[in-house]
Amino acid sequence: MFDSAWGFVKRHQRKLMITAGVAGGLYYSGKLLLERIAEMQAASAKARAAKDNIRRRFDQNQRDCLFTIMSLLPELSEQVLHEVDVEKLITELRAIHVPQKPAASSKAIEKPQSAEAREGGNNVWSEQGEQNVRSKEGASDADGEGDANGATDAEAKANAQQPALAENETRRTKVEIWEDIKLQSFTRTLIAVYSESLLTILVHVQLGMVGRSTYLDSVVGKYTGDDVALEGRLSSRLSPADEQHFLMLSWWFINRGWRQLMETISEATDHCIGQLPLKERVSHRELGAIFTSIHNRVRENGLMQDLSAILLPLGDKNVGEYLAANRLEAERVFTPVFVRLLDQIRDIIESNDFVYVFSCSIDRLTAQLLESLQESFPEPVPAPAPCTPLPPTVEGETAPDLDDVVKEFEHFSAPPESKVVIVQLLPRIAREGHQILNGVPNHYLENVSASRE
Repeated sequence: MFDSAWGFVKRHQRKLMITAGVAGGLYYSGKLLLERIAEMQAASAKARAAKDNIRRRFDQNQRDCLFTIMSLLPELSEQVLHEVDVEKLITELRAIHVPQKPAASSKAIEKPQSAEAREGGNNVWSEQGEQNVRSKEGASDADGEGDANGATDAEAKANAQQPALAENETRRTKVEIWEDIKLQSFTRTLIAVYSESLLTILVHVQLGMVGRSTYLDSVVGKYTGDDVALEGRLSSRLSPADEQHFLMLSWWFINRGWRQLMETISEATDHCIGQLPLKERVSHRELGAIFTSIHNRVRENGLMQDLSAILLPLGDKNVGEYLAANRLEAERVFTPVFVRLLDQIRDIIESNDFVYVFSCSIDRLTAQLLESLQESFPEPVPAPAPCTPLPPTVEGETAPDLDDVVKEFEHFSAPPESKVVIVQLLPRIAREGHQILNGVPNHYLENVSASRE
């Protein structure tokens, strides 16, 4: 039996060797393939975990930014609404309609006369009868009575002229107040748009830089000591005190920088709509053009070049005011890490990318503002349909006149835009400024925070 088996192996030696080699190669190849697959799965899981970690950090950073901005907006809103107080002007305008107390004596003379007239003039006639009787009693008495009546008539005429003069003065004052309401309504709403955009971008940049420094410190700390060479220089870890001082830089914009922004926007608003009549009727498209002209004027005034001075305390005077207002000491604040972060954020603010993101945020908020103001414009009335259809052209007949065809098709043109008096838009514009800063939920803040830029 063994001989026959050995003979079989001898006869098929070559085939068996090839079969064994192929089987061994397949086995090792399969084993190597499984190892490679396991390594790829492990690498993929690690990369997925890293991406999830980065996404989780990013989402957490976005939530932190949103909550931080919501906590800072009330302080900014209080100052803006107090400085640009449209409600005070409205209260002053309403007070004009209330009669003044000093004028009560002049009106007291007219009220009995009107009441007597409504009673049928009985008192007037009786008074005249008494005067006739007195005139018959003596000439001296009649003369005295006539002098008294003349004085009364002169006083009545003078009192009648006073309300007319007061009314003219009131009308002039109303126009002036309405002009102030017009300018301050646009100014406050645009201040809210610009300040919310700048505050949002500033907080995102600050928290992004802090998160980046914290992440790098946590990564490189595993392989090195406390001090590591980062970006070509010796950089130490970000301490909690440095982080707090760096995040406190937003105080400058909330309490000081926005006032410089207000001056720029006020000048641009006065330049663009200062001569706009209060009774001017504007369409929604024209209102958008007004906001665009104000934005262009703000850019022409050099706002983009002044962003660093608006957002950061620059210069010895501003730094001293910032430190004194927050009761800080320069030696404890201006550490090497803080100075490095301050230089980095200043470079970011002065970069073209920051200006681009800021411009995109302004455009997004302005578009949302115009969309909200769309409700103040009534729907345009569609043009009536043509009374008779166009006559068909039949062979052998002449074609209709081209002018008649054009007149018929004019009915299918787009309806005219609805227009609203600018005075009617002012309350809604001022109210949107409140919504931008104090809205709950704040759709404007959600919109600018969700910007891809």
